[in-house]
Amino acid sequence: MKTEWLEDFFALIEAGTFSQAAERRHVTQPAFSRRIRQLEEWLGAELIDRTSSQLTLTPHARTYEVPMRNWLAGLYAMRSRIRADVERGPRAILTTQHTLTVSYLPQLLRYFRNRAPEARLQVRTADRIDCIHDFQRGEADLLLCNEVVDSPLFLSQDDVERVTLGTEQLIPVCAADRLGRPIYDLDSEARLPLIGYDDNSFLGKILAAPYLLNLQRRYEIELVCETAFTIGIRELSLAGLGVGWLPHGLIEEDLAAGKLVSLLEVLGGPKLVVACYTHPQDDASSVNQLWQLLNERPPTL
Repeated sequence: MKTEWLEDFFALIEAGTFSQAAERRHVTQPAFSRRIRQLEEWLGAELIDRTSSQLTLTPHARTYEVPMRNWLAGLYAMRSRIRADVERGPRAILTTQHTLTVSYLPQLLRYFRNRAPEARLQVRTADRIDCIHDFQRGEADLLLCNEVVDSPLFLSQDDVERVTLGTEQLIPVCAADRLGRPIYDLDSEARLPLIGYDDNSFLGKILAAPYLLNLQRRYEIELVCETAFTIGIRELSLAGLGVGWLPHGLIEEDLAAGKLVSLLEVLGGPKLVVACYTHPQDDASSVNQLWQLLNERPPTL
């Protein structure tokens, strides 16, 4: 199968007629029609309903058009990566959880770009547990993650190195009223809407006790939303729908602008350690170059 056959098929869909598609593809119409036939023969299914006076896709073509486009795009992307690896060497792969992607990662990437613009890096974001598994399986060179204070992920392992990048406060917040005060009066209201993390998520587990436990003892809790995504909690908090715990790095501007109000003095919140791990390597790869930068002067939280 030739990739040009798929390109012909997509051109036909976009042009609407065989003649216009052939013109776009710079071939004669008979040659273009033969290539569409060759694609159909390779697939073992007709893509065009030739009994119709207008261009009409068969049900098979309609069903698989998007997967075929995605497959071709993925093939071209892989070709680009292979070519780049050959020309400039392999990339370092950094995996990190969604929370850090929006709170700390942008600063770190700017630091890397300014100090080592030639170092090649690919970032993958996922749930924290999936990031850990990818690192353990060797599918990622660097693991950027949150940890509970005094509870590092990996202890006394010769094949893993760790650097601490700082600590970050998890702050309970709610929207502000016109005077800049919290819209919820924690001293007088008995019912409190909560925008909570999924119980099985990392942040959900560390907030369960004592913070949420104390909250439940003092108020009648109404769970407005439960999610593992900090961005969603931030948006709901800004909309005034409840109280949620968020990393300071994510909401620093919201607090300074008076859009959100900190309830930390009343409700409390845990501090998280931000750490990065790698597997030691002896070569002069991008991984070692970036790891050296992490041990020098990385951006503060």
